[in-house]
Parts: sequence; C-alpha cells; structure tokens
Amino acid sequence: MERPADELVSVIVPTRNSAKHLSACLASVRRQTYASVEILVIDNYSSDETVQIAREYADQVFQRGPERSAQVNFGVKQASGKYAYKVDSDFVLDPRVIESCVSEIHRGFDAIVVHNSPDPSVGWIARLRKFEVDMYKYDIGNSSARFVRTTVFESLAGFDETITAGEDYDFQSRLNAAGYKTGFVEPEAQHLGEPTSFWEHMRKYYDYGRDFVIYANKNPSDARIQLRFVRQTYLKHWREFARHPIIGCEFFAYNVCKFAFGGVGFLAGRWKSRHRLASEV
Repeated sequence: MERPADELVSVIVPTRNSAKHLSACLASVRRQTYASVEILVIDNYSSDETVQIAREYADQVFQRGPERSAQVNFGVKQASGKYAYKVDSDFVLDPRVIESCVSEIHRGFDAIVVHNSPDPSVGWIARLRKFEVDMYKYDIGNSSARFVRTTVFESLAGFDETITAGEDYDFQSRLNAAGYKTGFVEPEAQHLGEPTSFWEHMRKYYDYGRDFVIYANKNPSDARIQLRFVRQTYLKHWREFARHPIIGCEFFAYNVCKFAFGGVGFLAGRWKSRHRLASEV
C-alpha cells in the first residue's frame, strides 16, 4: 500500500521569459521537506535564459503555448503524480508547503489553497498589495486552489483555455460546483515578481479588465464578487485598517486607480465582445 510520503507530487511551472526569478522558484521546490516531487516546466517559447535555468532543476522541460492555462493543462497530461501543483515562475515556496498540502489532502480534501503573499521589499506597490492580499488567507471567496488531486483536475478538464484572466477563479468555481472539498494550509508561497512601475501596473489592470469579460460571461455571480470595490473581507479585517490608517488610506487611493483602469478595460472588452457577436449575426 502506498504511504502518503511516497505519493508523487507533480509541480507544474508555466514560464515565459521568466529567467529573473525562475532559479529561486525551482530551488525552493527542490528544498521541500516532502521528497517525492517531480518538476515539469512548460515554457512558452522564451527568448531569455528560462529554458537553460529550467534544465538545471526540472525533471522535464517542454515548450508549449499559447498561454498559461494551456501550458498547465499540457503539463498535467505529461505528469506522473497523484497530485498536481501549479506554481508560478516567480513564486518561492516555504519548505513545508507540499508536505502540508499532502497532509491536508489526507484529511479528506480534494484540492488545497496555498496562500500567495507579495514580497513587500519589492516596493510600495507590493507593500500595498500585501496589505490587501493577506486579508484573503483562508477566504474561499477570494482564493483558488492550485494543489489538486490529478484525477480531480482531469475530471474538470483542467483550466478553461478560453479564459486568460480569472482562470484560477473559474477553476475554483467548477471545483465548488462539482462538490469537491477545498482546504487551506498555513505555509505560504511568496510572490517575488510584484510590479514596481505604477503606470505599467495600471496598464496591466486595464488588460486584465478587458480579458476578464470572458470569465464574467461564464461566471456572472462570481464575477460580481470579484468586481466589488468594497469586499466583505475588508469589513471583516477592519482592525487592520484601524491599526494601519496611513496604509489604509494609501490602499483606498490605489484601489480607486486600480478599479478605474480595470473598469475602463472591462468596458472596452464588453464593447469588443458585443461588436464581434453583432458582426457574426
């Protein structure tokens, strides 16, 4: 009989020009306290040193596009593990993450949320994002599982490859709808690749808002939660705002900008979608 410590975990890392943080990411996977791990890097035809770095750490390296959902789906098909764990190429894992996930699975869960927290040393945007993101820990309404039984992943046909913004939330919605149980672990992954340029960050939110339309069309009720300016979790963590009033005010101003750019992008995406549908009639 296979013991929990022997059950293989397949770590799927989608990459594209990810050389800056990839070595730190993959090294953190190799430092896990859980030994039975394979690493599969699925690269989207990078033009930097991503592939060379991947080959130093990974068990298998593939090239595949056109975007991360398709990369992860392809990676799971190549994997041998009982569990699949999607790890972004700019994440660094606490050494106990995988061991904790396997342990939690054996408590009766089908999928596990690993909290991803920004590295505040990157800059002021990362500091504000950490203030927000850390409120979402253990909050299933604003989280999505990345560690999952491979059979469960396959039963849901993986990530929806038509969704390029919100694909994690879509996957979690389908997990919930299918009746699968999602758990949480205490160890975290740290996000090193937080933005440093305000305007580039806002442009990213514009693009995210524009692409979010596909997710919203498929998940209207969940999308309304994601599009709320004041989320329930902010009210739940009101003491954080009271303890850090300056950061709270900065976060409010940041959120105004984020929603403004994202909202304009969302409206542009809506117009484009309706224009395309009208032209097809």
